[in-house]
Amino acid sequence: MQYRTEPVTMWFDRRLVLRPSPIQGIGTFATEPIQPGEMLIYVTGGVVFTAEDWQTGRISLVGDLYNQAILSENLFLATPKAFHYYINHSCDPNAIDQSQHPTATQYVAWRAIAANEEITTDYALYGEADIAVCGCQSRLCRGQITTDDWQLSAFQQRYRGALPWRIEQRIHQVNRSNETNQQNHET
Repeated sequence: MQYRTEPVTMWFDRRLVLRPSPIQGIGTFATEPIQPGEMLIYVTGGVVFTAEDWQTGRISLVGDLYNQAILSENLFLATPKAFHYYINHSCDPNAIDQSQHPTATQYVAWRAIAANEEITTDYALYGEADIAVCGCQSRLCRGQITTDDWQLSAFQQRYRGALPWRIEQRIHQVNRSNETNQQNHET
């Protein structure tokens, strides 16, 4: 798949605001009730670059103003920080990113969200977070979040049908590899 820098388009629900978060630093909060399935945030496009682009200075960004996502082993996407950057982790999230493309973010309400409730997502859904001590304080807190949580059967069952495209691809690759290994052992 070819990636290239595209214009950034951002849309945020009018009921979202930034406030101090009890989970971590700043968080995104709902000002009014939000129903399950309602779109909260949509961001597409951004600056695509490689590690070499960064190291040689071909790309230079003020790091504090951009969110960086990993597209592949040596390819990154930077978008300006806004509401999507300030969605904190919870092991019992109320929002998930349902984007089906690597250069898009599309958060929707996973469950009903009350007025003044912080918008949260499970960072393990994206396979990139390591949190040694989770501070979400939810009743479903796993205590620690790893880049491999997506491999847990209970995790996959909980988020079945709502896993981001990156994780679906990883699961598909692992399943294919396991099937191939099983077939090789049977012959």
